[in-house]
Amino acid sequence: MSDELGYIYGKNSIREALRSQPEKISKIYVLYNIQSKEIFSIIANARKHKIPCVQLDKNKFNALEKRICPEGSRSQGIIALQELVESLTLGELIDKIKKTENPILLILDGITDPHNLGAIARAAECAGAKGIILPERKAATITPVAIKSSAGALQHLPVAYVANTNLAIQKLKEAGFWIIGTSDKAKHLYTDDIYNQPIAIIIGSEGSGIKPSVAKHCDYLVRIPMQGKVSSLNASVAAGVILFEAVRQRNQSRN
Repeated sequence: MSDELGYIYGKNSIREALRSQPEKISKIYVLYNIQSKEIFSIIANARKHKIPCVQLDKNKFNALEKRICPEGSRSQGIIALQELVESLTLGELIDKIKKTENPILLILDGITDPHNLGAIARAAECAGAKGIILPERKAATITPVAIKSSAGALQHLPVAYVANTNLAIQKLKEAGFWIIGTSDKAKHLYTDDIYNQPIAIIIGSEGSGIKPSVAKHCDYLVRIPMQGKVSSLNASVAAGVILFEAVRQRNQSRN
């Protein structure tokens, strides 16, 4: 288990970090003379937690922003230095959620864009998922961009890194999880009654979907019918559709 120190930026991300885990924020940088009630509120909250807030002149702030923000992104005049996201082993993640009734996990396969990772995490956290599993290689990682895109959701979701997705799936099955993947050729619809059990949902890339070597280990493959001329959904949208169908079915079964 480890923590990575890095920068996060943007009002929503930093506000959420202060709300959820203020002890992980070590310093906040603010653009000198910025006039924003939201930023003033963030600074006041930070000072309650005794977090240093440093004003930087325009040149210094812009240099920091340029160094940490990808081209085209803006910090909104506020940047924080913090432990990004706690990373777990798969075994630690399973132990962490073992007392949860019918937990939902997400496995990402071929997701390389940190914006997509953040958007998927946001949908997952809103749907009550208990964690995300990421490959160690050839995959998006937890970066300030991913955290900002998640609107702070990655600060609530445990993340486990695995060296081999297929071995991770086997370990999840041994722990009682059913594995659900997506495929446009699947015989099951995403609305089929398959979610009232511990599940791990695999989300693949928009271009090629989940790998065939991963798909063959799924207990269910499901498809989302397309009605328009575009043949596929954005990965984060597909994740949201399936996650909230699982929520709908589970709520229905309780009534």
